Amino acid sequence: MNKTPFDKTDTPEDDLSFIGSKEIAQYMGVSLPVARQIMHRKDFPLIKCGKNLRVMKKHFETWAAERRL
Repeated sequence: MNKTPFDKTDTPEDDLSFIGSKEIAQYMGVSLPVARQIMHRKDFPLIKCGKNLRVMKKHFETWAAERRL
């Protein structure tokens, strides 16, 4: 069986995992509009794909951990 570079068994699950505003809202326990405001902060590791707003899961977790009190 030939494996492709994108085969899930070759890379850890979270390396290329992206999350959107709904997941951000759920993770942080805030409303969807508040999650979108947070995603538009200058220091947020946002990736825009057209109108879609995404962030790599590991970058979001690092960003959130740095801001914990």
